[in-house]
Amino acid sequence: MIITRRSDYAIRILRALKDGKIHNVREICETEEIPKAFAYKIIREMEQNELVRSERGNQGGYYLNKGLDELTMYDVVSITEEDLAIVHCMKEPCSRDTDDIPCKVHQEMERLQELLNAELKSKKISDIIG
Repeated sequence: MIITRRSDYAIRILRALKDGKIHNVREICETEEIPKAFAYKIIREMEQNELVRSERGNQGGYYLNKGLDELTMYDVVSITEEDLAIVHCMKEPCSRDTDDIPCKVHQEMERLQELLNAELKSKKISDIIG
């Protein structure tokens, strides 16, 4: 897994919305230095996953649907990244990891994957945004 700019931008979008007010994409992009093309795609994904909501109209825009203390890094990264697996064999059974001969490499990668997921789940967005 590589945590990409998409996750960084998503967290920045949440930071721009932390005041609870409605903000349009232009404001968010200017405040957080995010390219508009990225922002629209990411906000759409965040809205589909109910992290943010939108309001239509002349004074419309986006606002938080959940409190930042309810959202974790895992919530954001699992939406913005296609794959959370640190190595390919985390996504399917490892042919070298059998009951007869356990694969120590697979077992260590699995341990690291669990640690990473636990850390992402334990870190609230409110902790990093302030």
